[in-house]
Amino acid sequence: MKTARFWTRAEEGFEDVRVTARGWSDESIESARAKAREIARRVAERIAGDSGKSQRYPYGDRPLPEPILREFSGAIVTRNVYGALVLNTERLMFVDVDRKDTPKTSGGGLFASLFGKPKPTAPASANPLIDAMKEVSVRHGLSGRLYETAAGYRLLITSAAFQAGTDETEMLLNEFHSDPLYIRLCRMQESFRARLTPKPFRIDFRNPPGEFPFETPSDQAAQDRWVAEYEAKSRLFATCRFVESIGGSVVAPGFDELIQYHDSESKASSGLQLA
Repeated sequence: MKTARFWTRAEEGFEDVRVTARGWSDESIESARAKAREIARRVAERIAGDSGKSQRYPYGDRPLPEPILREFSGAIVTRNVYGALVLNTERLMFVDVDRKDTPKTSGGGLFASLFGKPKPTAPASANPLIDAMKEVSVRHGLSGRLYETAAGYRLLITSAAFQAGTDETEMLLNEFHSDPLYIRLCRMQESFRARLTPKPFRIDFRNPPGEFPFETPSDQAAQDRWVAEYEAKSRLFATCRFVESIGGSVVAPGFDELIQYHDSESKASSGLQLA
């Protein structure tokens, strides 16, 4: 799981180009500042056109610039760029599935993409998308918890641990028809992610006033005020709604606390409006 405890910004230049960049480290703020200077200089060199010295910094090699707010065994909670809390897990798989138009049994749709064209005599289903996720779970002998979200569904695989970014994991995520951008993010960050609190625009609220890291006391104070307002407004909304257990209720060792925390923070059993 790619994380960093220390973040800062630094400015460096090359010829007449000056660039400010973010740096990170798990060791110290000084190491983060050195990383920021390194990145800023590389970018300045590239802008100045010195291709002999410039090297593109690998996009997937950097952790997301998010403050760590809480730590569990094998998981952390961060606040993302638009201010929502996110549960990041090393082995507990979350499957993010966008809601699609209900597939027709006469061909095409999700069943066609996952299992081949269904037989013409196959009975219609009230929710083929959920049926497809259940079929994948049963075929692989997996237990999970299914949730509805504002944009689709979230499946939490409880019975087995997985490692983000492996061929096995990505094959399974694709079978579940998970969002391709989510699969790519899991691979780059070497973790699974589940948003715990609403997206600001869905609760008619603004985005945070600045970007992490907050370098000055006034920047941090502005962020703290935003968080207080956001938390007050988001209390009236849930991020997901528990639907049902799939494939039984087996829970692998070490997952109980994370599942309980996810359900509590996302208000999965509250009945509140999804956001």
